[in-house]
Amino acid sequence: MALKNGSDNFMKKIFESINRFSKRAINTLILILAFLLTVFVIFVGAFTPYASTINIGDIAPKRYVATRSIENKIETERLRKLAENSVGELYKHNPDVAVGAELEIDDIFKTIDEGINSMKLYAQEEAARQNTLNKIGANLDDYQVVSPKYDYSLSLTFGAPLYFTSSQYELYDKLSANDKTEFISDIKYAVNYAFEQGITTDTRQNIISQIKDMINALKWGETLKSMAYSICDSVIVPNLIIDNDAVIAAKAQKASEIEPVIIVKDQKIIDSGEVITAETYAILTELKLINTGYNESVVHVLGSVIIIALCFVSAFVYLYTLQKKIFEKNSSAVLLFFIYALSLAIMFCTERFENFALVPLGVFAMLTSVLIKPKIAVVLNSFVCVIGSIIFNGDIYCLIYFIITGSLSAVLVQYTQKRTMVVIVAVSTGILNALTYFGIATFVYGYSQQIVKDSLFACATGVVSLVMVIGSLPLWEGIFGMNTKFTLTELANPNNELMRRLIIQTPGTYHHCLVVSNLAETAAYEIYANETLAKVGGLFHDIGKLSSPQYFSENQFGVNIHDKLDPYISAQVIIKHVKDGIDIANKEKLPNVLKDIIQQHHGTTLVKYFYVKSAKQKENTDEVVHEKDYRYPGPIPQSKEAAIVMLADTVEAAVRSYVSTGKDANEIEALVDALFKDKLNDGQLNDCRLDLKEIETIKKSFLKMLSGMYHHRVSYPKEEEIQATREKEAILEKKEEKGQ
Repeated sequence: MALKNGSDNFMKKIFESINRFSKRAINTLILILAFLLTVFVIFVGAFTPYASTINIGDIAPKRYVATRSIENKIETERLRKLAENSVGELYKHNPDVAVGAELEIDDIFKTIDEGINSMKLYAQEEAARQNTLNKIGANLDDYQVVSPKYDYSLSLTFGAPLYFTSSQYELYDKLSANDKTEFISDIKYAVNYAFEQGITTDTRQNIISQIKDMINALKWGETLKSMAYSICDSVIVPNLIIDNDAVIAAKAQKASEIEPVIIVKDQKIIDSGEVITAETYAILTELKLINTGYNESVVHVLGSVIIIALCFVSAFVYLYTLQKKIFEKNSSAVLLFFIYALSLAIMFCTERFENFALVPLGVFAMLTSVLIKPKIAVVLNSFVCVIGSIIFNGDIYCLIYFIITGSLSAVLVQYTQKRTMVVIVAVSTGILNALTYFGIATFVYGYSQQIVKDSLFACATGVVSLVMVIGSLPLWEGIFGMNTKFTLTELANPNNELMRRLIIQTPGTYHHCLVVSNLAETAAYEIYANETLAKVGGLFHDIGKLSSPQYFSENQFGVNIHDKLDPYISAQVIIKHVKDGIDIANKEKLPNVLKDIIQQHHGTTLVKYFYVKSAKQKENTDEVVHEKDYRYPGPIPQSKEAAIVMLADTVEAAVRSYVSTGKDANEIEALVDALFKDKLNDGQLNDCRLDLKEIETIKKSFLKMLSGMYHHRVSYPKEEEIQATREKEAILEKKEEKGQ
């Protein structure tokens, strides 16, 4: 037996390995095919060679006219350069220069004063020493007192920052304290006046001349005037410096005022027989009206192939690491390929359009968002936009437009699951496209009436893109078996035939499914899972009970059929409702995602009641009760939505039973906590990718709803109590009448 089980497990692993290998092979083939298709579209589109090779200086073999409106970049740049060169030098005032000059003047006179004082002190000490020597060596009658000799010679200049003559030092020293202060103030006044005029390198000499005239008008003698002039000439430096930032800003402003020189569609570029200039050559090259040579084409194609390859590698790494589930389903990979192929076809057919705003590339992002996943749509849209910008000749503004409109459209399209929102989303998408194009166009070209018209075309393209997506959804769903929120929402309609059967044949089960659906939807919304799938999964998870409704407690009215059955038989009947649910789902052609929830909503849990009951019955016998016979076949939940439905199903049934026994609703929290721990300990949540934080959020969401459903209600009075109150009221009224 053990050998057989080992052999079965070995074969199962082999088949799983083969299945994984085949999926990888198919996905790899799809990726390579998409890459080759992209390279083909770019090669035959953006890099199609045109007329014969022409170089600068050649004679034009024919008349060339513009096939679309483009900017004459060389002429625009020439005009902007002229505008920039018209900006002269701009200066900014540096107030620190004047402050520094005043401090420097103070330092000069401080040094002069200190030098003169030192010289005088030295002379006085020398005179005193000489008098002492003379007094000792001479008679009192012959003794003569030596006076200090002050020397205003060159030695004083050694400590001063400027050179002054001895006569300048001497005359300055002979000034009174008030005159010195006035002299210094006059110099400072002249210097400050100079700085107030604003001094540049070019105007400094003229300012110095003016200051010299001011000094000559002062009351001081020529010697002191010369000293003052030397000081002014030393400290007066330019206080207006060139403001490079202001010059750059002014040049940029002047350049921005120059409107781009536009060559409009059908405008003549050059006539036959005229010389090809650099300007003409650039225009013809941008319009791809001439072949720029084999080598250049090869270089362009090589560069584009490298960029495309990097985009595909980046997309593959993103999907394989962060969205690995997409590789587990070949249908999703194939669907993504065909959506991308459709986008390539759109770009190929519109590559020659004059205005990229007319290209409905947002179709890729919206279809991917609706049919696969919004997060995948937003990320992959950026790579598709890069490829689109290459097809549209590497236009960076085209890239910006496609990324913004595509990413936001992928989010907006999610709100179209309600019919009332379709028009609102369509208008919002159109406005988004218009605003994006208007912003880019005004940034590049400035405002014009043509930009307003083109923005309206962009708006119309956005609306048409959404209509294309919504209108084509049934086709995508039918071919690839995909299920969108639109399909799921339709299934949740109470008028659905399956829902009607539940309401009529199993009213108890229907009520249970309704509560589970509400619990699951709310919890899924709280953890950002697919709330629509959780809601519809909750509604359909127990449709298998339609096959034998009388075996389930919610559909029993007083008589429990299991009281007369063997526990093993009862357990098998209960377990069988999962298989019956899958059979009904297949018959009704329900989506695969709902079949998964139906199959997984019990996982491999144990039917505890009948397992324990069976064990008790066979307590005194040698017969073994196998636990595996009382477990659901599984598998355990493989998605967050399936796990939420499992938890909602368990909690709703247990709490309903708990409250019906007369328990206080305040104790629900402890019960729910125990139920969650039981599922965790039993390993039922191992594969659903729910983390502990999300599980805690789900539990809080359940408790909030359950407390509202099973809150404490005031007991209603009996009919006898009401009648007694009425009689008492009548007696009191009669007494009041008699009293009156």
